[in-house]
Amino acid sequence: MTPRVLFTTSYRDSPEPYDYIGANARSWFRFYWPRVQSFGLRFLKQNIPQIEIMEFPTWDQYNKKLQEGWDVVGLSFYLNETHEAIEMADAAHKAGVGEVWAGNYGALTTAVQDRFDKVFVGYAEHQLAPYFGQQIKDIIHPPLIEYLNTPFNIKLNIYGVLFTTRGCPVGCKFCQTPVFCNKPNVISLESIERVLAYYKEMGINVVIIEDENFGCNRRHADAVVELFDEYQIVWGCMARADYLRKKIDDWADARRRNGKQISGFAGAAIGIENLHQERLNQMKKKEGTEDILETIRLLQSRGMGSIGYYMIGFEEDTRESLKVDIKRLAALKLDITQICVITPLPQTPMWTEIEEKYGIFDHDYHHYDGKHLVWNHPHIKPDEMRDILDWSLRQVYPWKTPLRTSMRVWRGAYQYGGWRGVKEVASYISRANKFDWDLGPRFLPLPGGKGSSGGSG
Repeated sequence: MTPRVLFTTSYRDSPEPYDYIGANARSWFRFYWPRVQSFGLRFLKQNIPQIEIMEFPTWDQYNKKLQEGWDVVGLSFYLNETHEAIEMADAAHKAGVGEVWAGNYGALTTAVQDRFDKVFVGYAEHQLAPYFGQQIKDIIHPPLIEYLNTPFNIKLNIYGVLFTTRGCPVGCKFCQTPVFCNKPNVISLESIERVLAYYKEMGINVVIIEDENFGCNRRHADAVVELFDEYQIVWGCMARADYLRKKIDDWADARRRNGKQISGFAGAAIGIENLHQERLNQMKKKEGTEDILETIRLLQSRGMGSIGYYMIGFEEDTRESLKVDIKRLAALKLDITQICVITPLPQTPMWTEIEEKYGIFDHDYHHYDGKHLVWNHPHIKPDEMRDILDWSLRQVYPWKTPLRTSMRVWRGAYQYGGWRGVKEVASYISRANKFDWDLGPRFLPLPGGKGSSGGSG
């Protein structure tokens, strides 16, 4: 008899989804980038259809689901969701669930691992498949469809999310990925092409690559770009500056060669991390500050989008020095700037260093979200850091930022495609607002005809 297995994210108190831009802005007039699905759970469901998944349930919805009877309940959560995950584990045991499992980055917290019957580290498809008496040869990429919204609930764009690899080999000392998955798992070109074909079938022409480090496998990345050209897709990625800098000209030229068809490379997200080279060296970033800034300048000079990730709260930082640094950061005029407070994460070198040198005083995992100071900083107190962060986010994302980004997009549409290009971009708005979001999770058929290409799976 097939075991009954439920995988769920942490529950949420608010009916509103997590808004990535809202977490990194203090302006009401902004774009909205809601988190509406769990990528990890959808990968699991796509490859192991016997499981059932829940995404961002309320507490009541979760408890009602427990009453259906399960052999296993698996919880996928992040570090700042740890307390909710423990509540959910306790409720599952109380409801008579046989075993409660933990996965995702929150499961790396050794202090809570004994609250679960089994802990998965890394991407779990291959680890989970034997439980159902099967093996997975190639990972099938599920359709992952999201949108960009406005304060007026008018969606601006609908896009497909794509992973070409999962994991990262770089080993920055602040990052948990070396523990979670330090050897990138490559998604096959066949799997990538299947999901790209599905996106095109659904009228989706924009794809965002969510790899932690697109291009860590250079040959594979080049082949993926060729698929984008073949399917005439507009795309962006998150990648290291040293890789992007060598590719921007070629990708921009390819976009021009497409003529009046609006497709090709549209922009990138880059880990700036800090504007001081000595701090990048401390973190083992293995990149140069000036090289990173030059890459941003290249993107912007070609009308490409730019997102930057930045950290504050290094031990040398003071309120006065951060005011200078943030003004330099704001002067880059990025489309989105994520600013995080230095946060020691379990099983990272930074955790050990900060604990030994300064001490970690805050053990409320809700505060381990990159927006709170949880350790004894030598120059800044936690309340001061909160004020500094709020001020910083207002500097890098003033109310006019969405207007500036919109002008860049429309200008680029006309530059690369004339009025046909403008019409194409306008069609994204129509498609996003007409798309049927109530059909539930969509999954591709498995080899041999198993699985579902539509419906709730």
